Amino acid sequence: MADNPLKQLELEVVDSLMVDELVPLRLQDYSPEAGLYILFDSKSQNPFLVNEKGEILNKFDLKGEGPNGTGGNGAFGYKFLDKDRFVAQGAFTGYFIYDLQGNQIRKIANNAKELWRISIYRNRTTFHPYVENGQDMMLGEEQNFFSNEESDYKTLGTDYYSKISSIYRYNLGTEENEILESFPESWEPRLNKRFVGPDLPFVALHDSKKKFALLPLVGNQVFIYEFREDKPVMTQDIKLSHPLRPESAPLFDIDAENPDSEYPKFTNVLFAGDYLIASFSTKVPLSVMTELRAKSEEYYQLPEFKEAMKKYMKYYHIVVKDGKQIGIIDELPVHGGLEFLDGKGILYVNDNANPEEERDYNIFYKVKIRE
Repeated sequence: MADNPLKQLELEVVDSLMVDELVPLRLQDYSPEAGLYILFDSKSQNPFLVNEKGEILNKFDLKGEGPNGTGGNGAFGYKFLDKDRFVAQGAFTGYFIYDLQGNQIRKIANNAKELWRISIYRNRTTFHPYVENGQDMMLGEEQNFFSNEESDYKTLGTDYYSKISSIYRYNLGTEENEILESFPESWEPRLNKRFVGPDLPFVALHDSKKKFALLPLVGNQVFIYEFREDKPVMTQDIKLSHPLRPESAPLFDIDAENPDSEYPKFTNVLFAGDYLIASFSTKVPLSVMTELRAKSEEYYQLPEFKEAMKKYMKYYHIVVKDGKQIGIIDELPVHGGLEFLDGKGILYVNDNANPEEERDYNIFYKVKIRE
């Protein structure tokens, strides 16, 4: 049978992680070595350590100025560094390493000197701590290496793609920061000198900690890099496709006042075990957006806007295995959003943010791809 990259993959629910907690939680990381999950309460900005049965082992209170605190604004997220330690990404306060009892071991300065811009994601983290040759390291996305003036795409045009980057590798011990490439030369818009917008890419560290995926938000390519002799080397340039994605991204209108676009940008990349999953969402049509904007400057407060989002914004997933696309997922078998992928190929679907039915506990469905 010939491979069909657009085949609808079959999914089955194999299990679930149930956590006895009222507040909606998000799954930020899993350590198979420790047998623990880090869940995040975005309201209090505090992490929970939960075992594989869903029992809460520790509810930390790390927001604030105390000796173990991350500062008054709390943290954007938490990830494991190894089986005995986790890292907090403080809100504008740098990074913090903790032991599993919640004692702060070390504080690390932010790797960007200034803060011009910020993106906050509900469903993903932008930093990936790991240990390499005994060194505490981190791979991630940071939008503030270049000032607004340096990264002004109106001046730079397509040179933006060779000069500007948000992808880094940071040594948490020495605080040495290395800026990596964001837009590879073989990425179609850069190759053909087409400016398709200033969006900075996503990165995901593989659970082996030996390679990572780089996904520009526009276009149809994902790139795999391996750490070889301490240097990231691109080993794969993988073509992605989906019936709802245009073959080629439209040119970006530099002078447009209104940023609305129907282009389905990527919204996340997950990379673990045998799979890579690139997700994107469809947009509210321009005609509908024009009507909403005409009704109110604060159109995003209108009930009609929320209805339009519900009607038109849907998430789709492209699945890659062994360096090529093996299929797509247009519908999950359960209600909720895809949030995490582990090394055994389990997809975790979070149904806690907008649950189908009100519950007094959190549930993460574990879903498997049937191949």
